[in-house]
Amino acid sequence: MNPWISRARAACVAIAMGTAPALADHDGDEPHRRFELGDFQLENGQVIEGGFLTYVTHGTLNEQGSNAVLVLPALMATHHRHDFLIGPGKALDPEKFFIIAADTLGNGRAVSPSNSQTQPGISFPQFSIRDMVAAQHRLVTEGLGLERLLAVVGLSMGGMQAYQWAVSHPDTMAAIVPIVSMGRTSPWVTAIWESQRQAIMADAAWAGGDYVEQPTQGLRAAAAALEVWTRHWDGLDRQFKENGSVIEWLDSRTAETAKAWDANDFIYQTRAEDLHDIAAGGDYAAAFRGIRARALLMPGTRDLLHPAADARFAAKHIPRAVLAEIESDQGHMASGVVAKDIEFVNDTIRRFLNEVLSDLAKI
Repeated sequence: MNPWISRARAACVAIAMGTAPALADHDGDEPHRRFELGDFQLENGQVIEGGFLTYVTHGTLNEQGSNAVLVLPALMATHHRHDFLIGPGKALDPEKFFIIAADTLGNGRAVSPSNSQTQPGISFPQFSIRDMVAAQHRLVTEGLGLERLLAVVGLSMGGMQAYQWAVSHPDTMAAIVPIVSMGRTSPWVTAIWESQRQAIMADAAWAGGDYVEQPTQGLRAAAAALEVWTRHWDGLDRQFKENGSVIEWLDSRTAETAKAWDANDFIYQTRAEDLHDIAAGGDYAAAFRGIRARALLMPGTRDLLHPAADARFAAKHIPRAVLAEIESDQGHMASGVVAKDIEFVNDTIRRFLNEVLSDLAKI
């Protein structure tokens, strides 16, 4: 057996033995793991003190060490956002794959403004999506002893990270699967994020970021805007038959979100997305042409937040790209919400990964 596979198996056995702390959310959940980053230097030169990532694993690494899939969540989401893809018979079946479902810098689970012991709140350094990927690369290589992944799968901002993985570490994965995502953030998307940040900052409780209690009214206003931008009028008009019911729904949704979010975490993660460009300001098409991994690109046809035009552009330039548009009236929520979308996304990813595995077996 190759030495790197032996190291990976040793790391996975240590995890299974429970040497990392368990922070499970519900009975029956996989135990949460924690990987210590230590003092983690960012691309802007600043340092996150006492950095760490949290994650869960599903399944078992195979003898060849060739079935590891890294799954990355959307903005302000945890690894649970991908539960609709993970499980028996789903695209990421633990009987077939070793699945690493990681949290991201700033999401409130991994090191974040809300949980840093030495750099809390606005004293926390501003990180980027490239920094998220650098931290994940250390988790994969140092924490789990893996030198190569079968695939990196990501939803929305997680898909941005998948693109960045393919640019920053081009020989580390066989495939990427960005879902409802973009390779760089457009002025349109930044304007959406800034409108939500301003809603939070307009709440007097925000106190310039040094709040004692969450600025709930500002968070609810931001959450309301995000609920609208992540939907599409076709879906909402179908779902609600009269205007009062959509107001009740929105009120309930924003109340739930305001309880789950930390204001500074949201501001930091959206600013990380603002900064993102896989070409780092250079030739965008050339950045896509340089991607060596196979790519399955899955935009939503009615996505207002991350319009499908970006994935269509990427598909023209990534050498081995497949474009599979999600024909959905759910807007940016074109995956993981309604049954037909969930079935389409799972079936498409399952077929794609099976093809990748089959091709690898021929080498």
